[in-house]
Amino acid sequence: MKVEFDYVIAGAGSAGCVLARRLSDAGFEVLLLEVGPSDKSWIIRMPAGLRSAFKPTSKYNWWYYTEEQKHLNNRQIQQPRGRVLGGSSSINGMTWLRGHPMDYDAWQDAGATGWSWADCAPYFKKIESSKIGGVHRGHDGPIRAQRQEQLSPLNAAFLEAGQQAGFPLTEDVNGYRQEGVSRFEMSVRDGIRNSTAYGYIHSMGEHPKLTIWLGCEVQKINFEGKQATGFRVMYKGRLVEVRSRRETIVSCGVFGSAQMLMLSGIGPADHLREHGIATKVNLPGVGENLQDHLECHIQIETKEPVSLNKELQPHRMLWAGMQWFGFKKGVASVNQCHVGAFLNSAPTTPHPDIQFHFFPVFFDKNWIPVSTTYGYRIGVGPMRPTSRGNVRLRSNKVSDPLRIDPNYMATEEDWRVMRESMRLGIEFSEQAAFKRYNYHEDTPGKHIRSGKALDEFIREDAASAYHPCGTCKMGSDNDSMAVVDSQLRVRGVENLRVIDASVFPTVPSANINAATIMLAEKASDLLLGKPALQPEALPYYSQVQVAKQKAIA
Repeated sequence: MKVEFDYVIAGAGSAGCVLARRLSDAGFEVLLLEVGPSDKSWIIRMPAGLRSAFKPTSKYNWWYYTEEQKHLNNRQIQQPRGRVLGGSSSINGMTWLRGHPMDYDAWQDAGATGWSWADCAPYFKKIESSKIGGVHRGHDGPIRAQRQEQLSPLNAAFLEAGQQAGFPLTEDVNGYRQEGVSRFEMSVRDGIRNSTAYGYIHSMGEHPKLTIWLGCEVQKINFEGKQATGFRVMYKGRLVEVRSRRETIVSCGVFGSAQMLMLSGIGPADHLREHGIATKVNLPGVGENLQDHLECHIQIETKEPVSLNKELQPHRMLWAGMQWFGFKKGVASVNQCHVGAFLNSAPTTPHPDIQFHFFPVFFDKNWIPVSTTYGYRIGVGPMRPTSRGNVRLRSNKVSDPLRIDPNYMATEEDWRVMRESMRLGIEFSEQAAFKRYNYHEDTPGKHIRSGKALDEFIREDAASAYHPCGTCKMGSDNDSMAVVDSQLRVRGVENLRVIDASVFPTVPSANINAATIMLAEKASDLLLGKPALQPEALPYYSQVQVAKQKAIA
């Protein structure tokens, strides 16, 4: 068993798989460590099989829960995370969105030098393979970004309803203009989920320099003085000290990376002391700055068999399985969210801060499609929450669950945007385009439109959109809460970096998987000492620019 490599990466998720491929392609010996199993299962590979990984018994899902949320009727909120090769990219909804360019300019403004939109844009192009033309898009990357061109009646009705409500139809939501209603892209290639495991590991073939250990529990980071030297690992029933000749990389995700640092003595000294952990570096920002997208749900029952629920009939499920297993075609070869919207909560909002996910499916309360009812759901919520939470250890054992407290809906601003999200979502559902389909409003219910009734619905219905980030944030030297610098190096130690969504200073205004992969591609160049790709100040639309142009005119 080889125990020394050039680079050792803990976590084979959306970032870890990218790093492993790029570093091994550069000629370095790389060890990629993952506690979960292989992703080579139809449950992972079949796009329509994604709900199978969202069961509490799934071996592919950590299935975390938050602490009781005091602003949400003291409910514990589900926080699924991938526990499999490919990480959360192997269990997510495959919705492919970059966020808004102003999100990344905000990163730079917050002290993340070199992470502006112009710096990130060429890496977004590098990772993707899209058939949409124009200077904004990439066309030969490892992740296929494709649209569902043939829309179902309900998806088409959503786009029409949005325009009837006065919002523009956006041609490319990942291009010049995010704002409006649009077709969403999905990370699916030839009928198979295009996770980072599929795009960067399997599709490129085995690499002699890359070793992957699955079913491997990483227990702590090893140090010699202030220099990280690798990890202590439990693998195949043995404790193994794995050394890194060059650098040690933590890519365990928003919860796991903060946990790994704290278990290794890097974090808030008082908190570490509570659990008998000797403090190596007092970094108060570890575990702080937790952000997530929260959403509420408008769900409508229809009597017409136009929703995907009809596909749950036994003979149709058999046919869908035959099509997918035989040819990677049919309804099982795509995800379930093909259209959506990005809207502004106020005329002064600089860029969209509300997102709609539209699903032509009627779900039960646990997001499981039901076979006896037809309908659709609109998930609505704030994209740039002002509430901040944290992640804390429950003990000094890596196997014990964490204390995850997103502190949802802690600010009046988040309540304002959520109420406006609900108002706009209901407005969409009441447009003429949906009239023929609307039989019964399941949630929130016709009697709930504003005031205390709406607030109570939000407290009881709101759930995570599964985009947590920020617990090891990137920032400048004068930011006492920054955990890593702009090179993603952990402060106070040597040869240790954190590379995953935990380093995001703020959550992007969209689903975050594409941003995580982009970050890993850019980080690969940092690790290898390569010049960054040439910045591209690609143009984009925002209300700020429109206002400036009007002022000049």
